[in-house]
Amino acid sequence: MGMSKNKSVSGFLEKLGKLNDDKLKVFLPSIKKSIDTTPLTLKQQKDLISSALDGIKGALYFNKTLNNIIINNTGNHDLKIYDKFPFIMHLRKHSLGDLVRVDKELVSLSEAIKNLKTIPFKIKEEHQVELKNLKVFLKIPTLAEENVILSKGEQDVDVKDDSTREGLGMLYMLEIIKYVDKLVIDEEEVEFAKIKINDRIKLIEELPLTMYKGISEYIEEINIYLNDILTVNDSVIPIDVRFFDTTDID
Repeated sequence: MGMSKNKSVSGFLEKLGKLNDDKLKVFLPSIKKSIDTTPLTLKQQKDLISSALDGIKGALYFNKTLNNIIINNTGNHDLKIYDKFPFIMHLRKHSLGDLVRVDKELVSLSEAIKNLKTIPFKIKEEHQVELKNLKVFLKIPTLAEENVILSKGEQDVDVKDDSTREGLGMLYMLEIIKYVDKLVIDEEEVEFAKIKINDRIKLIEELPLTMYKGISEYIEEINIYLNDILTVNDSVIPIDVRFFDTTDID
């Protein structure tokens, strides 16, 4: 009898898996075409919502989980961080409906999705900041590369003390280093992908403060674009745990 039940469960799981193989088309402004993704599952929604109570560590876990879902559902390991929002808008709308609560307003995801084709995509893939004989080469990270940084943040955050200035300072540094490709002084070069994240942080902390303006302006251009595609009328849709929780929508 037990074996029969096990076979029944296995067969049912296989059929559920086939249902989840159905594809959605998601338009990506970065490549000006649509690619396929499978829908969200209940487990994926649960994993996202479960980060709600963990402060800074929860925010890191949420974003890492979101990246993993997009990579797993598309099978694409080359997607960049600006590709994240088109996917989650489509996945959220397909699985949980079109309306999202922003403060006291209900906002239509369909309107935000229209932004993907109407707001110009002008993000530069690479940028360079120079001071005397020092050059900082910046680039857009992939979701997988961002997850390496996020994992480091998760490891280093003390859950009991993650809202301190030290914790917030670490978040600031992680946000910067994920965009840094390499440093060059004269003929000497350090590729960040080949060194430990702690060493990346040490190098960035020693940069002359005057260089941060150029680095920050590049990052801000990306953030402005992402903010614009999430804006409907005067409301900016926040991408956090609440985005995947529909309990406050009538």
